[in-house]
Amino acid sequence: MLSILLRLALCCLAAAPATGAQTPAPVVITNTSIIDVETGRVRPGQTIVIEGTRIRAIGDAGRMTTPAGAVTIDGSGRFVIPGLWDMHVHATGFGVDRLFLPVLAANGVTGVREMFGNLAWYDSARALGRRGEIVMPRLIGAGHIFDGKPAIWPGSIGVADAAEARRVVDSLARAGAGFIKVYSRLTPDEFRAAADQAKRNGLAFAGHVPTLVSVDEALGLGMQTIEHLTMFTTACSSREESLRNTLAAVVSAKGWDSAGVVSRGQLAEQLQTFDPERCEALARRVAQSSTWMVPTIVVLRSTAYLDDSTLKQDPRLTYIPAFFKTSWDPKADFRFRAVTPEGWAMRKRVYERQLEIVRLLHKAGARFLAGTDLSNPYIFPGFSLHDELAHFVSNGFTPLEALRSTTLNPARFINATDSLGNVQVGKVADLVVLEANPLTDIGNVARVHAVILNGMLIDSARRSKILKDAEALAAGGPGRR
Repeated sequence: MLSILLRLALCCLAAAPATGAQTPAPVVITNTSIIDVETGRVRPGQTIVIEGTRIRAIGDAGRMTTPAGAVTIDGSGRFVIPGLWDMHVHATGFGVDRLFLPVLAANGVTGVREMFGNLAWYDSARALGRRGEIVMPRLIGAGHIFDGKPAIWPGSIGVADAAEARRVVDSLARAGAGFIKVYSRLTPDEFRAAADQAKRNGLAFAGHVPTLVSVDEALGLGMQTIEHLTMFTTACSSREESLRNTLAAVVSAKGWDSAGVVSRGQLAEQLQTFDPERCEALARRVAQSSTWMVPTIVVLRSTAYLDDSTLKQDPRLTYIPAFFKTSWDPKADFRFRAVTPEGWAMRKRVYERQLEIVRLLHKAGARFLAGTDLSNPYIFPGFSLHDELAHFVSNGFTPLEALRSTTLNPARFINATDSLGNVQVGKVADLVVLEANPLTDIGNVARVHAVILNGMLIDSARRSKILKDAEALAAGGPGRR
């Protein structure tokens, strides 16, 4: 049986972005500063030689030879970092793969973890890349969301008991899922069965801590990532067990719709009973576990502030198709249409508590991956990943720690540090050339001069064309496959 991490690494490298039919010309970045995201060291005056898909040489600018036919980038005053990963996206379905995937790449995102779709969508997107129809990041994906019944989202797989949970995990494994994404309505028995069967198949399981499951149990079962801090405000309450038992009784008697009403009503109690010492202890247990945190702060914020009319003035909406923008209206989204003004105020208070939990987790030494939940309201391809890093820094991370969450940490997570995650000879040429130093201001990750994606150069002119094409595609509606 393949180990979980090896399987993910193989999946990742098999999904390397295509460069079209031709081998890319050699690329040379001259006289630049390289940021080592492991040590934080900045190496000025370096020239990087890229041949094929790999970094072939790095050395002092005055001593390097340029290969024949190479394309040269002037790196003077610029900084080179590893390619970025967005570890939580929904970018391959709904007709937006031709739009979102190239814009991600243009913003320096060379890898994504796709958290909901289906395996056919992934294959279709990769085929577009192989044919050279789009540029796209390398992609690993779960396939279908794995939920209880009735499932929250159309297209999810909902299971009714533990035996069915095991059968579904087996089916997803046979179909080639990179991992199993678990979701909120799984019962404790279904969740435990899914976790056990995933391990039997050599697969990781990741996603939401189900509503009726404790964070501690998820950690104990080896959940690989926890997204959006699911169930953490409950876990940090002095009345955690009572809150969860109340929900379990409602689910048993009246079903999930009634439980949702009760759950929203518990928000005030969660805030009132927040126990800092309890939360600090939980954060230490997370840090000692094998579980990674993907808090997606940008989406926690956007969904707490959906009542803010100024969101509609964001200039990045030019990259979002009309049908998506319509769905981002809270009155059109089943999750938000019943939220009252008082409810929006409560959501904002919960968001501030979630930021406090992020700070406690970071202080305790928990491991973080940067993700955005792209496709959710006011989350923009690549742009919002830059915002996520800024949120990390605003909540106690150093700029270097924020950079690691989107470069070195993803490589560690997928067991691919031999090929990805830093700027070193022999590694895959996934690089971003920045106009300024992100270690002095993390906002500089947004100042992208050029991207090298699997050895293929996306220079400033090509970046501009990708973004202009995306604006046109967004204005014209969803792309065709």
